[in-house]
Parts: sequence; structure tokens; C-alpha cells
Amino acid sequence: MGRETYAFLTGLFVIILGAASIIAALWLGNYGEEYKSYYVVTQGAVSGLNPESTVLFRGVNAGKVSSISFDPEDRRNILVRVELNEDLPITNGTYAMLRVQALTGLAQVELFDTGEQPEPLPTDPDNPARIPLRPSLFDKLTESGQDILSQLGVLANRLNSVLNESNRERIQRILESVAIAAEQLATLEESMDEMLAEMPALTGEAQRMMAGITRLTDDLGIAVKEIRGLARNTEDLITAGSSAGDVVVQSTLPKVNALLDETRSIAVNVRHLSDMLRDDPRILLLGPPKQVPGPGEPGFQEPK
Repeated sequence: MGRETYAFLTGLFVIILGAASIIAALWLGNYGEEYKSYYVVTQGAVSGLNPESTVLFRGVNAGKVSSISFDPEDRRNILVRVELNEDLPITNGTYAMLRVQALTGLAQVELFDTGEQPEPLPTDPDNPARIPLRPSLFDKLTESGQDILSQLGVLANRLNSVLNESNRERIQRILESVAIAAEQLATLEESMDEMLAEMPALTGEAQRMMAGITRLTDDLGIAVKEIRGLARNTEDLITAGSSAGDVVVQSTLPKVNALLDETRSIAVNVRHLSDMLRDDPRILLLGPPKQVPGPGEPGFQEPK
């Protein structure tokens, strides 16, 4: 094979390699596709975002970041220029968020649409339209974490002011008082148990006392009936004449006097019992108070 053949094959190889390089460059660079330029505007940080970063529209590859710069009209704003596919439905309700990849820390721009403003957002390559960049969930958590840390600091300062030396002594005294109150409560519960154990006997005594009062009332009623009957008989005897008066004086009047004396005694007992109940109603449950023995009675003790 001569030198002409080697030269021909070398030239052919160079041509094929150049054509392949051009095709690969066209395929990788997406040449021939139409793009629209927009600005993603934010006053926050865009850490991890670089030129050539991917732009997604609701999870679908939609373009790339072409440049990142500050707004010459307001230096607080950061302008992220993105090149998006021409057929994307970018509207006035479209907004952007940063999505940070967990392993690499690189960020991507992801576009969303609320659907509240479906009018298309017009743009121009010389004056691209602006899409607001909203804080991501991570940014919100970071801001909330800072607020929580500041609130925890305030809470710690307040706890330090509350738990000073004097307040700790007061808390100690309160705990001691609570312990004493718990012991007294236990003693009171034991006393209540003893009183509840004695309740059946007190109830029986009260029932017997009420039965006695009932019998006394019945006797008083009978006595009143007898007095009324005697009064009627006395009137009959008076109208009968003076001869019957001697009989009344000798036999009936002594009985009437005895019955009146018994009635007076019953009335005195009832009044005495009423006075005792008015002064101390507990005698219905606890019984009558014990009488102190007098001189000459068993159990009498001379005062010292």
C-alpha cells in the first residue's frame, strides 16, 4: 500500500472524527431548539446554584441557568437568568423554588404554577420577564429554627431569673408544706375511717331516740284527747247540778289534776329536748353529752 493510500485513509478518518464531534456537540448543546429568557429574582441566598444548573418545570427538564448576577437597579436583588423551552406554559402565576441535592449540595431551579393567574407571561431577550423565587421548605425550617433558638434563649433567661436563690428557697418551703399537708391528709383519712366505722352505732342510737320522741308525741296526743274528754264531762257535770259537783270535786278533779301534772311534765321534757336539739343538732348522731359525775357519784374527781 502506497503513501497515497495512507494519506487518503488518514484524511477520511479526520473527516469522520470531525463530523462525529460536530454531531455530538449539536446533540449535547441542544442546538436548534428555541429558548425564552427569564429572570428568577430573589433577595435570599442562592447557595449551590451555578451557571448551567438544570431548571425543572414541575419535575420536567425545562432549561438551564445561563448567568447569575446582581440587579443593577437594586443591589439587594439577585438575578438568575434562565433559558427555558419555548413551549413551556409560563404564566403570571409561575414561581420558582430552589431544590438542593442531598449528596452534592448543588441546587436546581424548579418552577411551579399556582393556576390563579393563567395569563401568559410575556418576555423579551433584551428585557426578560421576572419570576419570583419563593423560600424553600429548608429555608423556612432554617428561619423557624432561628426563631426557636431565640425563643429558647429568652426562656432560659426567664428560668434563670425565676430559679434564683430566694425563689429556690421558697419552692423548697412550698414542697415541705405540701409534704406536711399530705401527712395531715393521711391522718384525716384515718379519722374519717374511724368515724365511718362508728356511723352504724350512731345511726341506731338516732333511730332509737326518734322512736322515743314519736312515742312521747303519741302519749301527748292521747293526753290531750283525754283532757278534752274530761273537759266535756266536766261541762256535763256542771250542767247536771250541784249534787254532781261534790262527786266531781272528790273523784274527778284529783284525776284531772294528776293528768295535768303528767301533761306538764311531758311538755317540759319535750321543751328540754327541743332546746338540746337547737343548741347541738349533733346529738341525733352522736347521742346526748356525757354528764360529769358530781360529788359522791362514781368517777367524781376533785378539781386540783
